[in-house]
Amino acid sequence: MAKRFSVNYLLEDTALYGGVKIVLHQANLLARRGHTVTVVSKGERPRWIPLAARFLQVQSFTAGTLPDADVTVATFWTTIRPAHELAGARAVHYCQGFEAIYTHNQAEHPAILEAYSTPIAGWGLSPHLAELLHTRFGRPAIVVPPAVTSQWRPAWRLGPRSAPRIVVLHPWEADWKGVRAALLTVRRLREMGIGCRLVRISQWPLGAEEKALVEADEVHVNIPPDRVAGLLRGADLLLAPSWEQEGFGLPVLEAMACGVPVVASEISAFRAYAQGAAMLCPPEDVEAFAAAAQAVLGDRATWLCCRRAGIEAARAFSEARTADIAEEAVAWVAEGRFGRQITRR
Repeated sequence: MAKRFSVNYLLEDTALYGGVKIVLHQANLLARRGHTVTVVSKGERPRWIPLAARFLQVQSFTAGTLPDADVTVATFWTTIRPAHELAGARAVHYCQGFEAIYTHNQAEHPAILEAYSTPIAGWGLSPHLAELLHTRFGRPAIVVPPAVTSQWRPAWRLGPRSAPRIVVLHPWEADWKGVRAALLTVRRLREMGIGCRLVRISQWPLGAEEKALVEADEVHVNIPPDRVAGLLRGADLLLAPSWEQEGFGLPVLEAMACGVPVVASEISAFRAYAQGAAMLCPPEDVEAFAAAAQAVLGDRATWLCCRRAGIEAARAFSEARTADIAEEAVAWVAEGRFGRQITRR
């Protein structure tokens, strides 16, 4: 793309979460291609990721606090209205999950639905999110997927360990991530005679309720992405029993890129990119998850087949390809080319 654009990303906070990482990574990709990109946030400049894009900390997203831009990107429901008020038709909402179906924020659901009714173009992180923006809210939407960086790469492996290392990510408190079901799956595997080691990775310290359910062999709290990548490369399986509320489930893609077999929920987000590469089971079905995990860990040929399929599926999310898609998405907004159709990627 010869033309260069200026882009502002409105980011509520810069804490280490998947949605923040996706936005910052996309901003970096565009900046490295010569676009003028500014991440505008109420949070501090993040220390856990190098930034190629400019960074501006503000107290509020109001006129006079943001640089002029060809495109302004809302990245969370609270930033939709400010983006629209500041940029009008040059604003777009990057939907990474539909916040009005989460359980922890029910009091906010009316305000979220009102924000989603704003007449603003949309980028969906997954096809089902673009579909939601288009069919439920009548907004033009295209799919803009995340990228996998080179740090998510496989190590040389011949098969699973005799005492497999099983990784479970996310905080227990984020119920739609299915951590409880994952831990119950580990407990069931141990009851079946599989002497697995549980590796917990979470943004928050583990609470008493979780510890009472299953004691983890390793606990890693709020560690940077490069350390997570190293832990995944040394893992034998990732469990991801997310509910339908999941927007994309980036750790599943990252685990596949690292050559780690995955057992995940059969939900919209995972079907879009992990169908045929991961073992998909009904959400919350601990017996089904345990049976699938046993099938993968108990047979070297199956484990290697899942490993190869995951690596191959992850190649579709290379930085070069996703940067191309992001550039086209920026032009789609900046040049006013959006219609009411959904473009699938």
